[in-house]
Amino acid sequence: MTRRGLALTWLALFLLAACQGGPRSSPEGSVRSFLDALQAGDSAAVAESFTAETQALVTEIESLSRRAESRSGQPAITIEDWCRAFCGGNVEGSTLHGDSATVVVMVEGDPNEFHLLRGEDGWRIDLADRLTPAVQMLRLAVSQAEIDTPGAHVDTLTGAAPDTIR
Repeated sequence: MTRRGLALTWLALFLLAACQGGPRSSPEGSVRSFLDALQAGDSAAVAESFTAETQALVTEIESLSRRAESRSGQPAITIEDWCRAFCGGNVEGSTLHGDSATVVVMVEGDPNEFHLLRGEDGWRIDLADRLTPAVQMLRLAVSQAEIDTPGAHVDTLTGAAPDTIR
């Protein structure tokens, strides 16, 4: 083999390895990793599947849910609980739109679309559009519960609890 042939072979192997990247190197791979993490109960890997904005919304939902739990008696919501609806789902295909993508996951015959964004470290699931209304609803519910609980809210003008204002 000539030097040129050897160099081309090495280049081809290098490019092949680069294209084979990790699980986040494709939108479908990212969603499969997410589904596997859910199935395994790996909370850290589930969180790593999300964009930073989605991670922040998930953290807020879980925090607000814990606050509401003590007042409502309903169990707190975790992102794993919410996402369990996708367990057993199969990736059916994807559509690329530059640095965003949509992946279809079939769960019990029903299609579910996942929106993903490409970042420096690969593809991440973006649930901001789905989670933002839930965050707003939980904020409202928690605020209302705190207002309805005597002595549990703070006077917004003075920053003091109502029974301490003189």
